[in-house]
Amino acid sequence: MRNKLNQHNVENLYIKVDKRSKTGFSCQYRDPRFGLKEFGDVKQFRSLGSDVQSAIFQAKRLNAALLPKVMDNRLIDIIDSPSMASKALLMTKWLAKYTKIQLNKIESGMLKPSTWRTRKSIIVKIDSVHGHLRINSVTTKLIKEFLDTYTAQGKNRMAQSIRSLYCDIFTEAAGAGEVPSNFNPASVVKNPVSKVTKSRISLEQFNTIHAAQPYLAHQCAYMLALLTGQRRTDLCLLRKRKGSDWQDKYVAYKKNPNHFINAQEDYGSFAALVKHAPYSYIENDYLHIIQIKTGKMLKIPLGLRLEKLEMTIADVISAANIEKSSDFVLHHTTARTKCSVGEPLHPDTVSRSFKRAREAAKINWQSTPATFHEIRSLSERLYRAQGIDTQKLCGHSDKRMTDRYNDLRGTDWEEVKL
Repeated sequence: MRNKLNQHNVENLYIKVDKRSKTGFSCQYRDPRFGLKEFGDVKQFRSLGSDVQSAIFQAKRLNAALLPKVMDNRLIDIIDSPSMASKALLMTKWLAKYTKIQLNKIESGMLKPSTWRTRKSIIVKIDSVHGHLRINSVTTKLIKEFLDTYTAQGKNRMAQSIRSLYCDIFTEAAGAGEVPSNFNPASVVKNPVSKVTKSRISLEQFNTIHAAQPYLAHQCAYMLALLTGQRRTDLCLLRKRKGSDWQDKYVAYKKNPNHFINAQEDYGSFAALVKHAPYSYIENDYLHIIQIKTGKMLKIPLGLRLEKLEMTIADVISAANIEKSSDFVLHHTTARTKCSVGEPLHPDTVSRSFKRAREAAKINWQSTPATFHEIRSLSERLYRAQGIDTQKLCGHSDKRMTDRYNDLRGTDWEEVKL
């Protein structure tokens, strides 16, 4: 039987006589997480001072916060899956295994490094919230409550990404035998609706931003994006001619697009792409574009003309040919901290410079300001008005201009007709 001082009906609160204190009592709280491996090194007792009423109040609040976490792990055998509960991993341990699976997929060419960069940051978020739970005690309600913290901030796109990753995490866990095959609490959570808020860019706005950019190399990058409709990375890799190394790079890329990537380190840096990836090049009055994202191969005539600007791709390439000795169409013309004259422009640098020029242009945007990638959409709209086959030009796999792209099956160049 508990002594009279501890007959207060508050779990984990211990009171004893202490003549040294002002009140003559000493209050301690026994942490319910003590001794449980999943919670790490937790101190057993914590002082709550000498004020008994205050200690009772604090202990009740601590119990409300800590006991549910402990019960989620202790009672899972009864609540969830009796046959597997004793073997169920902590979520944090499964996430570590899941990470290794993803890295193996990168090295085998089954997963894009850019996709993994996004997934990795989400895994950190999931681990911080549900890492202490056993994998089969993560419920639909817990996942929904987590997603709600993002939708409440208007971050519906992030909520979508988190839900999608949760689904894949449990699918992989089922495949590894860690949970039953029909256990996927994220799959029944309603997918948050994401409203596109990014502004489209008009030709007038583009011209204003282009004029606000003082660096000629970046001006050429903006204009080449508009005249070709291609992505920033493909343009930054574009070379003036096809080298003797191209075929070997292409063959290796077709076998495994990620063959040169160290998944533990760089996740596919631009420097690695410059060194190992099959680059786009100019030959016989055509741009030969290798779309790194999709593997699509395009031939675009240098004579392709954007009527609204009365300019051809050849005109832009001629203007960009500042350093004759450089192998790259888009190259630095002045030495900078991390690059020399003639070295290729970095895609991220181009995007940041576009943002600075956009801010300098002081355009009044109706919603979220347009990014560099919106130049691709503007290009498609302008060329479509001219009657150009923009599905081929942009490398899309269907006529609705969605984000669904062809796989790496194609080996022939698709030619854009004038």
